[in-house]
Amino acid sequence: MARREYGFVFDGEPVFEHVRRDVPVPPERKLEDDVFVYVMGPYTAFDATRAYSDAGELASPFIEDPLFDPDRHVTDDGRGSFEAALDELCGTLRAEFGVRAFLATDVEIPTDRASDDDEPSLSVLDQSVAFAAVSDAVVFVFTRAGLTTGAGAEVGAILGEFHLRRANPEPVRKPRERVRVFAHEGFSSASIDEIPATYGVDAMPFDEKADLVRKIQQFLVNVERTDPDRTLPIFEPYTES
Repeated sequence: MARREYGFVFDGEPVFEHVRRDVPVPPERKLEDDVFVYVMGPYTAFDATRAYSDAGELASPFIEDPLFDPDRHVTDDGRGSFEAALDELCGTLRAEFGVRAFLATDVEIPTDRASDDDEPSLSVLDQSVAFAAVSDAVVFVFTRAGLTTGAGAEVGAILGEFHLRRANPEPVRKPRERVRVFAHEGFSSASIDEIPATYGVDAMPFDEKADLVRKIQQFLVNVERTDPDRTLPIFEPYTES
C-alpha cells in the first residue's frame, strides 16, 4: 500500500495511520489493496419542532427521505441523526463493494470542541481536510432531510484547500476525479449547487438509496479504472521551491 502521510500529523503520528487503524474493515475485501472512501454530509436531520412553534401538528417533524428514517435514525433524546443514516450508507458500501467507507467520527481523533483542554485534538475542518486528502475517493451526500447549515461551507473550504477553485492558479492538490457530490432530487442549496461551476467537481442526482449506491459504485469504478497503477495521484503534497 502506498504511503499517505502527506504532512498530516496528529499526536506525533501520521493521520493516515489513525484512519487505517480505526475505520471499519469490510466483511469481505474484494480488492487487493484497501480502498478508503471518505463520506461526508450533514450530521443533523432537519427537525420542524426546532424551527416552527406549530410543528406538533405535523404527522412527523422530519422530512420524508431516501436515507434518513425516523424509526432508525433518531437518538434517545429525540434528535434526528443524519449521521446515523450516513453511517448506514457506509456500511452498505463496505458490504457490497469491499471498500473501507468511513465517516469522520469513525476515526478516534478528538475535535477541539470534544476534547479536554490538555488533550491533543484537531478542529473539525482540519480533520476533514486530512481525511479527504489521504482517501482514495471522497463522497459528499446531501438530501433535504439533512440540516446543511455549515456543511456547504465545509465542502467549499475543503475543495478550496485542494486548490480546486477554477480560477486558482495554484497546482491542484487532489484530482477532481476523486471527488463527487451526490444530491437527492429536490435538494437545493446555493453553495452546493455552485460546486460544479466553481470547483469543476461533478454533482450527480439520485432518487432512492439504491440509485445512490449504484452511482457511487460507478464513481468508484471510474476511479479504479483511471488508477490501475497509482498513476492518478491521491494527493499532491506541498513541495519546497
